[in-house]
Amino acid sequence: MAYRNVLLLCSDEHDPRHSGFMGSGVVHTPHLDRLAGSGAVFERAYTPSPICVPARASLATGRWVHDHRCWDNAIAYSGAQPSWGHRLQAAGVGVESVGKLHYRSADDDTGFDRQREAVHIADGKGQVWGCVRDPLP
Repeated sequence: MAYRNVLLLCSDEHDPRHSGFMGSGVVHTPHLDRLAGSGAVFERAYTPSPICVPARASLATGRWVHDHRCWDNAIAYSGAQPSWGHRLQAAGVGVESVGKLHYRSADDDTGFDRQREAVHIADGKGQVWGCVRDPLP
């Protein structure tokens, strides 16, 4: 079976109204416009967590937060539960990532053959203080 290339773009805090293909007359995004014109565009999305590290773990595994147990920004995905990357690798498809994943470590088997410019949590320890309101209720 011949495999096609799949490109999954996830931008951090990107307002979709700031893309040409979504109707912005101010922001010019010719490369994104070209990709959107020949691919799938998700106009609505729902997150299983309002916190980025658990949400990224859910995106990787397809599981709810209570299943993968990455509750907050201090507990990141380690590859312990299979990801879509693991499934593609098992089918003989090469899988690469570029940029911010916020997984536990580049040394973990998270389903990528190669990680370019990987950004993960520092030393396997995440940032919990961002989840605490100040002042506390």
